Amino acid sequence: MNRISLRMRITLLSGAILLLCSLILTLGATYNARLQFNEVTLTDGTFTVVPDKIIPSGQAELYSNGTVTNFPETNVPILTEARKQFDTTNILILAFVSVLGMCLVYVVAGRSLRPIHDLSQTISQISEDNLRQRIPDDNRNDEVGALGRSFNIMLDRLEKSFLRQKQFSANVAHELKTPLATINAGIQVLHLDKNPSVSDYEETLATTERNVNRLMAVVDDLMSLYEQEEFETASIDLKNLFESILSELSPVLEERHIETEFRCGLKTVCGNQVLLYRACFNLVENAVKYNQEGGKILIETKAEEKAGQIMIADTGNGIPADELEQIFEPFYRVNKSRSRKAGGAGLGLSIVKTVIEKHGGKISVDSTLGQGSVFTISFVS
Repeated sequence: MNRISLRMRITLLSGAILLLCSLILTLGATYNARLQFNEVTLTDGTFTVVPDKIIPSGQAELYSNGTVTNFPETNVPILTEARKQFDTTNILILAFVSVLGMCLVYVVAGRSLRPIHDLSQTISQISEDNLRQRIPDDNRNDEVGALGRSFNIMLDRLEKSFLRQKQFSANVAHELKTPLATINAGIQVLHLDKNPSVSDYEETLATTERNVNRLMAVVDDLMSLYEQEEFETASIDLKNLFESILSELSPVLEERHIETEFRCGLKTVCGNQVLLYRACFNLVENAVKYNQEGGKILIETKAEEKAGQIMIADTGNGIPADELEQIFEPFYRVNKSRSRKAGGAGLGLSIVKTVIEKHGGKISVDSTLGQGSVFTISFVS
């Protein structure tokens, strides 16, 4: 059954139902007609029909009271022939109506399924090279219209996913190309100089080492995005966690005269110590990097009924509203020049989001341009 077309399947199933209904109606009509044949008067008014007998009309009362039982049968062949003709006519009508009904069902099914056929044709023409093509919306309110709209929503998601993938590949290539080009330029300078000095070698070696470290950092960050699907968890003391982070960042905090405040409402969370430390460290480090001179950083943990929150707020320059949804994308930078000077590759927030989601949590950001940003991590207990 699955090997034939949907149109033909609908036709056969509808035809079977139609045939069954017609057969029931025909049998009912035949049975009713047989009962009626036994009580009708022939057209010339001479004979009356009683069960299996035809008698003169003038003597019908003899049968009505049961006094006559052996009256001779007459004209029985006429009645039998009429019954045969009636049955034959019913069968022919049954066959005609069934065939006609199946033909009409086939035509109507074809018209009803045409939108699905057109939808299939349109879908078959869509590929990764033309994901912008959409199913025409004819304002249909039936299942076909709903299917087309759902498919367009899926295409929107696929297009965004492909665009992010292409942008990610381009950003990776650019991030790797820059230090490689710097290394290659230093080597070419040594080749051009016939008698390079020791200082030239030392300068080229230092440049090479610096860019190799940068490449290694990018590769390590990329691996962090997709590794550690399974990890060990334990209870983590948030006070000790953030005290360690602030201690590690204390030289930069003192250099930029940034004040920090820590409010500990949520004492512990369950997670991986290494991963959560890195995620929180990245957030606090960003709050330091992009804060104003003499600014302030507030770290607050809150315990709620079935969830816990970690909020990290700064008094930096903030993030434009139209870029808030993109800051967690790999290699995305709000201020590319400042990020480059700070040595970032634009992977910090991507790593934070990946780590938090692996722990079953969510991260969000609320920012006002010129006033600062607040990053909120939410854990569900």
